[in-house]
Amino acid sequence: MKKAELLKTEHMVQQIWLKNQMSKINFSTGKNFLNSDVALRAWDKLGDLVLRDADLEHYISVHLSEQGLKKLVTTLRVHKKRNGKELLQVEITDASRRKLSLMIFKSGKTKIEIIDYLILNADLSEFEKNE
Repeated sequence: MKKAELLKTEHMVQQIWLKNQMSKINFSTGKNFLNSDVALRAWDKLGDLVLRDADLEHYISVHLSEQGLKKLVTTLRVHKKRNGKELLQVEITDASRRKLSLMIFKSGKTKIEIIDYLILNADLSEFEKNE
């Protein structure tokens, strides 16, 4: 998705990102704005009420620097990619890793696609506790 299209979506995520930037304006986050003092005053004028999407888009187009736009777009892309997903960090045995690598090679799918497939198609009766 192109930058211009992305900035027309996920307005709540953009608003949260901007609130976080405003709460910690300093030397490093100040570079996200063309003029951090003016941006802060303009943000205060918008208030804490629900912002219209058009007001938010206008604020971003007027006050964010190129660096700030890049950071916001990156945040939006990461949000879109992770939305509805959970990051798992697991350790597997060497034998399992080799078999997973073979599955990747034979199928042309990614690790994520294979693991999702295996979980979604697992027979849950095989995992029931024997009491």
